[in-house]
Amino acid sequence: MTETQMTIEILKLCISLFTPILVLIVGLIVSKKLEKNKLDVLKEKEWQVKWAEMFLKQATDFNDDITIVICSLFNLQSETDQNKIDEIKKKISASNNRISEIDWNIRNYTQFSNTYEQEVISTQQKLMDSIRQLISTGQGSLEEVRKQQFEYNNAVRSAHSEILKMK
Repeated sequence: MTETQMTIEILKLCISLFTPILVLIVGLIVSKKLEKNKLDVLKEKEWQVKWAEMFLKQATDFNDDITIVICSLFNLQSETDQNKIDEIKKKISASNNRISEIDWNIRNYTQFSNTYEQEVISTQQKLMDSIRQLISTGQGSLEEVRKQQFEYNNAVRSAHSEILKMK
């Protein structure tokens, strides 16, 4: 065997020994990068789910307080007992105050819905204006408020869906 053939054989042997080691090292590097990317995606998704959940909770609470005000105003029309009237008015006032607080929170959460943010805020504002009118003047259409609530719920559903699907 010549010296050149011997060198080629040694190189072949070295290459065959280093190939599995090189594949292992490259595999570990790729695996670590994949795990890091997977973890980043999971963290982002967890954030989206949490914020979407908090947004939906606030929107549901907003709806609940609107319903309390509407039903209390309806009950107030037929109530004659002054103690019950005072109790209903306190209930209306408390719910109306919560509506304002929730409005602030929802405005913060809708920032993550670029497409539906303005729709949620405007339908929410219309509802709040209708409620204020009902409380202050005692006049207004309950059916109109119900329709506004339906529009609001559609906007909330769309915004919630967008927040969950954020990239």
